[in-house]
Amino acid sequence: MKVLMIGLGSIGQRHLRNLTAYLGEEVTFLAYRVRGQQRTFADNMQIREGVSLEEEFSICSFSDLDKALAQKPEIVYVTTVTGQHIPCAIKAVQAGCDVFLEKPVSHDLEGVKELIEIAKEQKRVVFVGFQNRYHPCLKRLKEVVSAKQLGAIISVQSEMGERLTTMHAYENYADTYMARRDQGGGVILNQQIHELDYIQWIFGEPVSVVSFNGKNGTLQIDVEDYCDSIYWVNGQMGSFPIYAHADFFQYPPKRRCKVIFENGWAEADLQAAVFTLGQGDQVTKEEFTGFQRNQMFIDEMKDFLDCVRDRRQTAFTLDEGVVSLKMALAAKKSAKDQRTVMLNEVKL
Repeated sequence: MKVLMIGLGSIGQRHLRNLTAYLGEEVTFLAYRVRGQQRTFADNMQIREGVSLEEEFSICSFSDLDKALAQKPEIVYVTTVTGQHIPCAIKAVQAGCDVFLEKPVSHDLEGVKELIEIAKEQKRVVFVGFQNRYHPCLKRLKEVVSAKQLGAIISVQSEMGERLTTMHAYENYADTYMARRDQGGGVILNQQIHELDYIQWIFGEPVSVVSFNGKNGTLQIDVEDYCDSIYWVNGQMGSFPIYAHADFFQYPPKRRCKVIFENGWAEADLQAAVFTLGQGDQVTKEEFTGFQRNQMFIDEMKDFLDCVRDRRQTAFTLDEGVVSLKMALAAKKSAKDQRTVMLNEVKL
């Protein structure tokens, strides 16, 4: 199997290592690299000094995407900066490749409809990389919500927070794509997008949002560093609000989702890997002590490769990736316009 990596930053290299471990000699790698940064990462995000990525993984690199695609890769991993996702994915699909597209789908809706149409015409697999769907706590939460064992949902609280200044300790935070508007940065699109994905996956697509987001801290970046939104859901799971918070400041990092039901509550703590269920006076905890974060990436990789081999649509479709993008853009619009925004206002 020939795989083209578009972008080989920290997340691209994680996928590279996982593919190598899983496929062994079955896989050969090409790479399209623009910045050409010679940093080789370990699993703990530390730079391995003096190690050449191209040499270690026998990668043939190109500075021209068309030339890389001319080598006829079967699969393309798009892990470049957010603002380049759609143009790269469109070219890959046009070249007859199946695509693993890192989250988010994009930073805006330009070209998204074209990608959807071309992928359908070419019958290509496009898999969007939301690895948190494979987290055992979120899977348990979805089971409890879907079973309706605790009655109607009253409300949902979703929270994420992580310190931007130390996310990538190997580089100046202000230079990262997460801190730059021209590269599709901001806490909503680059961090909270995971929460928006599981919100629509577990509870259904919201109908509206009112949001407050902007720059409250002293990071001196040109994108939002916090977001507080209330999404309203009115669907198969009932009608209820979802409060969603995100910030670039909390340490240690926090990721959790708590659901209040009429007959109890449930909380998924993704950082601690603990799922808690409360019903009456009884509180039970499930601790996933053996959980390793990289397992989520391995599981999504296997899912993607199975879809490619079986020529079937992914369980987590491009359309769902677009829903989370619309949710993000609606929150941005709400804060800018200082009003409630209906999700159907955000159109392809």
